Amino acid sequence: MSGQRIDRFEILRELGKGGQGVVYLAHDSQLDRQVAIKTLRNFGNKTEQLVNEARIVSKLQHPNIIALYDFGEHQDSPYLVYAYVEGKSLAQLLKQDKILPFVRAANIACGVLEGLAYAHAHGVSHLDIKPENVMISSSETPMVMDFGLATANKDQRQDQGSVLRGTPRYMAPEIICGKQGDFLSDIYSVGVMFYEMVTGEVAVNGNSIFEVLHRAANEKIAAPSTLNERLDEKLESIILKAVAKNPDERYSSASTMKQALQDYLGETREVGTTQHGTHSTLEFLLRRMRSKSDFPALSNNISEINKIVSSESGSSNMLARIILQDFALTNKLLKVVNSASYGQYGGTINTVSKAAVILGFDTVRNIAMSLILIEFMQNKAHAAQLKEEVLKSIFSGIVAAKLSGGGDISEVEELMVCSMFHNLGKMLTIYYFFEESQEISRLIEQGESEKNSSIKVLGMSYTELGLGVAHSWHFPPRLIAGMRKLAVEKIPPTKDDLDCLTAAVNLSHELCRVATSSTEEDKHLSLCKLAKRYENAIKVSERQLSIALEKGLNELTRQSMVLGVSISNNPLLVSVRKWCENLLPIDQKIDEAETDGSLGIGHAVKPTNGEKDARPLNPEAILNAGIQDVTASLVSDYILDDVLQMILETIYRGMKFNRTMIMIRDNKQNAMVAKFGFGSKIDTVVSHFHFPLLFVADVFHLSIEKGLDIAIEDIHAPNIADKIPTWYRSGVNAPCFLLLPVMIKDKAVGLFYADMLTANSLKVSHEQLSLLRTLRNQAVLAIKNKI
Repeated sequence: MSGQRIDRFEILRELGKGGQGVVYLAHDSQLDRQVAIKTLRNFGNKTEQLVNEARIVSKLQHPNIIALYDFGEHQDSPYLVYAYVEGKSLAQLLKQDKILPFVRAANIACGVLEGLAYAHAHGVSHLDIKPENVMISSSETPMVMDFGLATANKDQRQDQGSVLRGTPRYMAPEIICGKQGDFLSDIYSVGVMFYEMVTGEVAVNGNSIFEVLHRAANEKIAAPSTLNERLDEKLESIILKAVAKNPDERYSSASTMKQALQDYLGETREVGTTQHGTHSTLEFLLRRMRSKSDFPALSNNISEINKIVSSESGSSNMLARIILQDFALTNKLLKVVNSASYGQYGGTINTVSKAAVILGFDTVRNIAMSLILIEFMQNKAHAAQLKEEVLKSIFSGIVAAKLSGGGDISEVEELMVCSMFHNLGKMLTIYYFFEESQEISRLIEQGESEKNSSIKVLGMSYTELGLGVAHSWHFPPRLIAGMRKLAVEKIPPTKDDLDCLTAAVNLSHELCRVATSSTEEDKHLSLCKLAKRYENAIKVSERQLSIALEKGLNELTRQSMVLGVSISNNPLLVSVRKWCENLLPIDQKIDEAETDGSLGIGHAVKPTNGEKDARPLNPEAILNAGIQDVTASLVSDYILDDVLQMILETIYRGMKFNRTMIMIRDNKQNAMVAKFGFGSKIDTVVSHFHFPLLFVADVFHLSIEKGLDIAIEDIHAPNIADKIPTWYRSGVNAPCFLLLPVMIKDKAVGLFYADMLTANSLKVSHEQLSLLRTLRNQAVLAIKNKI
């Protein structure tokens, strides 16, 4: 019809067609503007009704609704005249991309809901929300169209009874069952459409219209996370609430659902544009990370560890308490600190408390942060890509340590940590914004730089994103500085040790990139260029770079079991090892015996006691190891609190109590007062855990007065209920606990407390009780020697 006219409108070209009609781009000669004309067919004698509906809908003027300008008839067929919007329909967008990034999908849904909320307030329900009826403008504004048609369909269903006009896949169950649709039906359709945006699949499918209608009316919609495992819990709950079969279980209004999505996005502004600035991108990521159930283990732990280490009032007890929340992390950390790298300290380290005292807070912090990151990135969605990035970071950290040539342990640890987190922004983007990370990769393949590509897609570079998250985790300034990427062509001379740290981290990452991206034929030229680029900052030869790479491979092989990283068939390391082959002349090849036994987080120290597995297999082994730690500490110039922490930690880990605490006699208050502890909500419990020394006939006073070890299996048992004090029931109320008094000259100076969450779960063998008493007696000795 190009060149033809519909009344005063000149047809320019066809925009699209569907079962209800054809849409044309046309020129309105009267008002000199472009419009979209939709011709309608199969409306028979319903034209008058359509006119009435068009009059109502034409009054809807909203940024998220495509305005209906006019209505008319041409050759006995009605047509609707809409504002022309430059852009694509959501259906076209989904056909192109299949799955949309969660942020974009949420923004689109918010825009649709904003328009619907306005329409609902004016008494108009759409009743045919689907991807074909949502336009995404060139400025990314979602706009709803075809209101007039949808409201007409509502009345048509009323008149014809069994005739359903609409789109079965997006139709609410109550409409399928013959009831009149309303604004709650629109919410259902938005939910189904949102489901499709984030999974790439329709929520209700079937081989026929009848099958689709039957499933929509009777079968529960599968959780979207079964189709897209990256979908977080909060977003999934929003979708499932919207698509509830019972309208009363859905969001009560379009505004309510929109607010839920805005809370998810962490935004209070009107949604409808994706023009995110740097701050909003970072803020959204931080909010999103907090909303995922698996992320706080990473974010909160790292943040708390950094706070404690940087605080003047931080203690080894506080540091150990955070780390002990994760048994896997505890065991890995103890295995690492007992490696050959730390053999210089002599003996073994069996408690986190002792590790913090001997190695220092910074060392324990650095090891813990690296292990937390590795643990988090393993076995997650997009595991292959994440593992690849994590492995590159681990490898780069080890290579950085090898390039350092040994030196102070803390300096080498800084290299390792900065290298581990150097690509933090990229790793988090892969995990949380996978589609965006794929788009960035496509731009890089087309010749864009990584920095420009990430800015174009995310609004900020990977580096800015990683540093922003590091700030939120309270990383110390030195580590944040070391994470920076150097973008200049020639690295300038270093001015201080911080410049040296940053240069070394960047050099190690570039060296690993060269080894994985350049051809074997270009290897010598690549190494030469790299050495030349850094010659003003770090004096390093091609041969030294080669040695660091090969030593790094050998080292990663040794530490892979500790870190839980499988490298036997890893394409990255196979590629690097092949690249390294014949890199050095025969007389310069690295002998396996020359490499040190470090784990890449300490300098080369020859083993003094071998690689001891620091993960005991049973409670008795943990208790015995703790006793050895305490014994070794008692023969040196110890700090009493440090020893008491080691004892308490050993009891907590060995017996896997829910909570352990130590109470100390406070003569000024004439009370027994909790000093510190480990376990669930320990800070709150410690602050309320105290009782006066004035005798009362309860189990706590009986223990300290008589020096009795007491085990309570169930505080609700008839024979013991009246011996449990009110302060305990109101403040702690654990049903099962153990008391071990610390007695000196028949006077209680302290009291160890440990509890379980389940009644009758305190199963302590004779051997275990003997070991617990030995630990208690060590506390007695420690206190005696300091009095």
